[in-house]
Amino acid sequence: MTTSFNINKLLHGFVGKTNPINIVARRFLRVFNDHGVETSQISRLFPQIKLADLESEKALLNALTPELLDQTAQLFGVRSQWLEGVDDTIYDCHFCYKHPTLFFKHFVSLKRNTGDAARFPVRALTTAKNLDYKNPDSQQLALVLVEQIAILEDKPVCRYHIYGDSWDWAYTPTRIQLKAMVRYIHDPVPLFFVSTREIHHILEGKQIPRCFIEGCLLTEPSLEDYTYTQEESVVAKEVEELPEVLRYIEELKSENLTPEGYSRSSIHTMADSTQEDTSGYESESPQTDYSKKSGKRDKNNQALWDPTRTVASLWWSNDGSLSIAEIVRRIKKTPTLKASSLTESAIRKHIADLAPPGIRGKPGRKPNKLS
Repeated sequence: MTTSFNINKLLHGFVGKTNPINIVARRFLRVFNDHGVETSQISRLFPQIKLADLESEKALLNALTPELLDQTAQLFGVRSQWLEGVDDTIYDCHFCYKHPTLFFKHFVSLKRNTGDAARFPVRALTTAKNLDYKNPDSQQLALVLVEQIAILEDKPVCRYHIYGDSWDWAYTPTRIQLKAMVRYIHDPVPLFFVSTREIHHILEGKQIPRCFIEGCLLTEPSLEDYTYTQEESVVAKEVEELPEVLRYIEELKSENLTPEGYSRSSIHTMADSTQEDTSGYESESPQTDYSKKSGKRDKNNQALWDPTRTVASLWWSNDGSLSIAEIVRRIKKTPTLKASSLTESAIRKHIADLAPPGIRGKPGRKPNKLS
């Protein structure tokens, strides 16, 4: 008998399917198979399992111990209770709605452990073929973090961390948080279509997601496409919401809810540019120092200029050679920014202090005219 036998043949050969002991054997084999590990490769991950142990139900059951089941559960991030046939819940899901710091810390820990070994560590599943923030119908999403744990025959073996939050693209608070999280981690996030039934199983922790999130990872669209400006990407979508997304990121930073110790220069660059933006804002002239004012009029002024200044800082952080005139032009062409309806001189006055040093048109003291 060869070791490359069909797993289904082995499973169907087990008798007494209602016996919990047989369920343990079936689930032990299934957890490897559903993670892309052939039955004949199990011994490479667990040398205590010999090929002879996989030849029959009796042999396999004799080899399985509580310690081995716990090690298997830990390797793949699944519940020991599921392996033991106690219930049908495979995963203890993670949750981060209204608490994005939990997602950030988890993401950072995986990066530290695996570096860039796992390509596209964040992947998203959705029931909507075309995400549309203007569509009031339910558009469910699920996030999965992917962590590489081994390589067999040059193929990665991964464990999956499922977020059980009931994200709905049609619901503004969840959509804005998702966009902010994706923009902040600055990694591509492939987007895969699944049925409503499938996403429910995933959100309930009752489905190993590998079969849904593999294949070509360059999806069209990707979730990060919904977090770009048109200047950053020609495929940017729903750019009208970007100011609100950036405001959400600012709130996270002000509450220290951003990743700590993350080494990607892109995130540090964004964080540094935002710090400069904030300090520059507070040091403005008294006429626009909103931190020292109160009242409805001042709040309206802040709502007018905060998004504009944030977007201007973002453009300069991406390209420090842009002139003030170019930034003003872009603002005028972004109707979702309330300041776009104002004069060029008014816009220039409120964003010029954010320009990088040496940018042409940055205001300064004019030289005295010679008489």
